[in-house]
Amino acid sequence: MKEASIARAFSALRTVTIGTATALAMTTAALAQDTVKIGVLLIDSGPLAGLKDTQVKAVNLAIEQINAAGGAAGKKLEATFISYPGTPDTAVDGATRAVQKDGAMFITGMDTSAVTPALQAKLPALKVLMLEVMANADGLTGKNCSPNYFRVNANDSMIMGAFREFLKDQGIKKWDILAVDYAAGRDSADKFKGLVTSQGGTVGKVLFSPSGTPDFGAKISELGADPADGLFVTIFGSDAINLAKQQQQFGLFKKYKMVLGNSFVIPQTLPAQGETVLGVYQNIGFVAGFPGAQAEAFVKAYKEKYNGELPPYTSADQYAAIELMAAALRKANSTDINAVRAALSGLKTETVLGDVEVRAGDHQTARRMAISQIAIGADGKPGYQIKKLEPGQDIIPPVDPACKM
Repeated sequence: MKEASIARAFSALRTVTIGTATALAMTTAALAQDTVKIGVLLIDSGPLAGLKDTQVKAVNLAIEQINAAGGAAGKKLEATFISYPGTPDTAVDGATRAVQKDGAMFITGMDTSAVTPALQAKLPALKVLMLEVMANADGLTGKNCSPNYFRVNANDSMIMGAFREFLKDQGIKKWDILAVDYAAGRDSADKFKGLVTSQGGTVGKVLFSPSGTPDFGAKISELGADPADGLFVTIFGSDAINLAKQQQQFGLFKKYKMVLGNSFVIPQTLPAQGETVLGVYQNIGFVAGFPGAQAEAFVKAYKEKYNGELPPYTSADQYAAIELMAAALRKANSTDINAVRAALSGLKTETVLGDVEVRAGDHQTARRMAISQIAIGADGKPGYQIKKLEPGQDIIPPVDPACKM
């Protein structure tokens, strides 16, 4: 009798346990169905590691605001942050983990033009869409374009388009070039040489420096020995800080009539570069002070959330990528990957970057760019003064015939 009572008790307990587990599983599944996961890759070592914090801030702010407004297509957005050391294989591993373990539908975040091709190749198998915010190489939305890959940030030709319009009236005809020695730097150098020659100018020295260079002394000496009229610089992250400080010791920039930076003086490096980069002209996709209600609202919200910090252009690009994800989900009114891909292709909408178009032919976003000069601001600190603002449609090149979707 006693054994029968114990058996009945265990049977009842097992029924309750199974029921609770089933209910919990159903609740978890329901929550998953109500959420769109976004895998965010973050480089945690090397010259670009310093950008990681601002990328996280932009993603969190965008998701917080979109979810507070009701989400997209009846779903809430949720980010999965994955750090990696910035190599192609680890980027693919991170993206795979985000999709297969965390259920990500989108991939975004930090990568370079050397990393992105490996990610592009993996997208179809993972059945995930990628919204690029950092890599600039033209080929990513040119000959190597792919259906699941979309780029929010400007490509190298768009950057050169902004430079082209700016330099028309500057009178600088002979240039030297210093660039980082990987795909983005070499592509940028080649395009700038083409721009200079198309405007009747010439290029003198073209020097390349490996990523992670601690000492630019030899390059500075070579450039300073016989400088051209202008210097074009494509050096990134902590390398850009090292270059700026070391060149000041030799007065290198003062030997040129103009120093033009491509991602050389960005908001994340400017505080450390300080007055060493005064007078440098820098292409920039977004700075506080850009016109437009959404741009102004973004700056205000970012400052309020992050203790008065101004958002850098990389944060604006990342924020816009999340905006475009939400806009595509709403347009598709679905989380079906094919429907969302179709909604993104050709999408026209207003973002923090202004009015943008995700071009259907190559998935490159047409968006405005600016040339700013580094000068002392009202707060007594170096900052950006916008000199020329170019609409996206005026600087984006035609779709590359080699792009086959």
